[in-house]
Amino acid sequence: MTRITNNMIINNFRNNYQKNAGQIDEYMDQISTGKKFSQISGDPIAGSKVLDLQSTIKFSERYIENIDDGNSWLSTTDQALSDTVTTLRSLRDLAVQGSNDTMTDNDRGKLKTEVDQLKKHILEISNSSYNGLYIFNGTKTQTEPYQSATTSNPDDYLANGLGSISTNDLKREIAPKTDVPINISGDEVGFSNMLADLNKFSEALESPSDSGEIESSISRIDQHIESVLSARGKVGAIQKRLDLAKDRLESEKINNTQILSDTQDLDMAEAITNLTNAENIYRASLSVGARIIQPTLMEFLR
Repeated sequence: MTRITNNMIINNFRNNYQKNAGQIDEYMDQISTGKKFSQISGDPIAGSKVLDLQSTIKFSERYIENIDDGNSWLSTTDQALSDTVTTLRSLRDLAVQGSNDTMTDNDRGKLKTEVDQLKKHILEISNSSYNGLYIFNGTKTQTEPYQSATTSNPDDYLANGLGSISTNDLKREIAPKTDVPINISGDEVGFSNMLADLNKFSEALESPSDSGEIESSISRIDQHIESVLSARGKVGAIQKRLDLAKDRLESEKINNTQILSDTQDLDMAEAITNLTNAENIYRASLSVGARIIQPTLMEFLR
């Protein structure tokens, strides 16, 4: 039978006392931070899980930001293409009027004034920008893609330098190793040929007017309208893909945020109950310890 000495009793009391005090300190730290643990060492497995979840959530947020930026770029592009179609349809109406045999050279000269203004508007659209970046020049976002021709006729327009229109895709990362192009090049829309054909249309309205060329302009404008509508369709398809990716990322973010909360966030009511119980145990141990230690000390003094 093991002999229980006074020192053993006192040491056992001291160990339990320190354990109870440490438990109270832990619960108070949890309540003050609102977390189950303040350091990974407090729970290495859960701590590692928290770090992984936080990293995943940050990546989701970054991808969502990329998608939002891409959608804004595409919305600007879609509006520009929509304006282009509207302007081309107005130009087609003028071409139909100009092809009428009852039109005089003077009448067609008046139409030319309208045509030249609409050409300028097409040029402005072709140089559309988003946040100061040109949207129809591929990765050359700092370079204006189209300009007035340096000829005797300042109303003629062309690409800003031979072969200067970039057809490289401007991309946004929406998932690991997944990049999506967010731009449509000016060449794909057909701005260069469009402006050249509109130059011919304008020149055909000059006196003496060329009714045959005016007639040909109608079919060419129709072709440009179809080309722009095709580009709008591509923009819409990319936007749909980005929207689906964003929905998935936001759903994943919500789920991971909930798992993160379950892993690290404190149940405050439960923590307060635990603290109260620990304090009661602490006070009880002090009371019992005082009764045990006092006679033991008296026996030692004898």
